[in-house]
Amino acid sequence: MSERMRFFYEGEPEPQTAEEWEAFMNDPERSRGYPEMLPAEGITAEQLLEQTSAVNTQSIVDSADLRETIPEPGDPPVEDTDPPRVVAEGPDKDATGVSPHADIWVVFSEQVTEAQVALKGPSGEPIAGMSRQENEDIASFLPEKPLTAHTRYTVGVSGAEDAAGNVMPVPHSWSFTTGGPKVDPPTVNGTHPAEGETNMPVDTAVIIIFHEAVSGVRITVKDPSNATVQGTTTGDTATWTFTPASPLAPSKTYRVEVSGATDRSDNVMTPYTWSFTTAGDA
Repeated sequence: MSERMRFFYEGEPEPQTAEEWEAFMNDPERSRGYPEMLPAEGITAEQLLEQTSAVNTQSIVDSADLRETIPEPGDPPVEDTDPPRVVAEGPDKDATGVSPHADIWVVFSEQVTEAQVALKGPSGEPIAGMSRQENEDIASFLPEKPLTAHTRYTVGVSGAEDAAGNVMPVPHSWSFTTGGPKVDPPTVNGTHPAEGETNMPVDTAVIIIFHEAVSGVRITVKDPSNATVQGTTTGDTATWTFTPASPLAPSKTYRVEVSGATDRSDNVMTPYTWSFTTAGDA
């Protein structure tokens, strides 16, 4: 019986009996090895060359082909060397007639930290206030008190640093001029219930919306006999609410008066009144 060299893959079971070996040797799907080898004794040089040139029945991947399947390394990440810069500002550069209560802010070209916003008066004197970062790319300055009317102010922004450690190289600055003080009183933009509305639930709350932030709001609700409805008034900036202490009477018309609303320039609203009617008993 001729001899053949056989090999197995890792984890492949090796035949244990003569019958298993014979089945393995005769199965082309499972049998892997070199062609029949001649006995070691008496082999000629020509026969040896023929045997060593035999090819395994399993294909072998050429190293060049293997290299083609290995992905080339990607380009190295581009180093961020661009410092942050201001791309928008408010009030606008050289703006005039700016409200003494105007917001002072800047928007950066990217997310930053350590940004500082400062404000100076016409003689270069620093204006008291707080610099703060509203968002990762927005910074602002909040003066301690309203600015002086008809005065030129200069804003300076510095220190902004991006995630790569780039710091804005020079401060960014611009100027604007305030106008006269605001003289328009606060006005009501909307109410709930609306003027003349009917079939309102007896547990409805009265809501007033102003066109600007106000304080000192007084809301008075009166029933048909002119008696004042007890309740509480709460508010935050431009929206204020009156909540009755107990349900209103059904099928009754109530009159609401709003007064006392004062804006940041100390302008006081003209009292505003309207009425609504509750729904009848179910």
